[in-house]
Amino acid sequence: MWQSSGTRALPNCLPAASCSLCGRASSGKGGSWATSEDIFNLEEGWSLDVLGDDAHAEASFAMDEDEEEGLGMAARSILASMPAHKLHALEADQDAADEANAALKANERRSAAAERKTHNRLRIISGTAAGKRIRSSRGEQTRPMMEKVRGAVFDMLLSHAGGTGQFPANARWLDLFAGTGSVGIEALSRGCGQAHFIELDRWVVDSVLAPNLESCGVVAKATVHTMKAEDFLRRSAELVRFAGGAFDYISVCPPYLLVSYPELFQLLETSPLVHKDTVIVVEYPKRSAHEIPDQVKNLARVRDRQYGRTFVAIFAAEE
Repeated sequence: MWQSSGTRALPNCLPAASCSLCGRASSGKGGSWATSEDIFNLEEGWSLDVLGDDAHAEASFAMDEDEEEGLGMAARSILASMPAHKLHALEADQDAADEANAALKANERRSAAAERKTHNRLRIISGTAAGKRIRSSRGEQTRPMMEKVRGAVFDMLLSHAGGTGQFPANARWLDLFAGTGSVGIEALSRGCGQAHFIELDRWVVDSVLAPNLESCGVVAKATVHTMKAEDFLRRSAELVRFAGGAFDYISVCPPYLLVSYPELFQLLETSPLVHKDTVIVVEYPKRSAHEIPDQVKNLARVRDRQYGRTFVAIFAAEE
């Protein structure tokens, strides 16, 4: 149990523009649960269990057989009445248009790839994957936690867990706004049995998170949900045993400018994913300090630390 420190760090600086704290539905390799949202599977790629909006739109504009046959007859009639040289000209124009479209798409892909690159400056600090370099996105796609901050946070958590340097093998971790996955991977490296990673950006999942899970050897213990963290928490309140039930640890690292802390805490307050002994780690900027509550369910804010421009609050059951 946690002893409340009774003090808080006094914020005295401005935060960066976005958060810095910062698997797959495995089959027989570890305890994970396939859910109905869009899930990325490292072996099979993407799968969707619901009919998307585009499919609905296509269905709503579908022609019946008579309409299709009539349109086809009209087109064939027009083509049959055209001189051969005009048909050849039309075909040439179509070929040129296809080539132009293909070139445009290729340029768009190259531009996107040039804008979204990765580097390997981060590393896992301790455990089975200690020293492993992991990918992160250049630019503003992800803003992972500095290693010294991550190390300090995990030292506090492991001290609470018994001081053995390892989490219990049956511990479950939920990494909201996962980004690089550095927090959840650190937890798996230090003994956690399972981790669920919530990340909305598919490019980040494909190019950053999934390769990091592979290189650190934790794929069998990881499940990635490609969706908004807020939607994940909402769904947990609707489905029994969603994502396998409650988590022992939850890390919350939202992009500062794109999130409502009051909304996040309200969702955590009502989520069955939080049980009476869950430990919640929340990163926040100075300007949001007044939005951080003193309690979530029965969990008190037992630690509140400042690391440069990073602020971290820990919620846990008190003695």
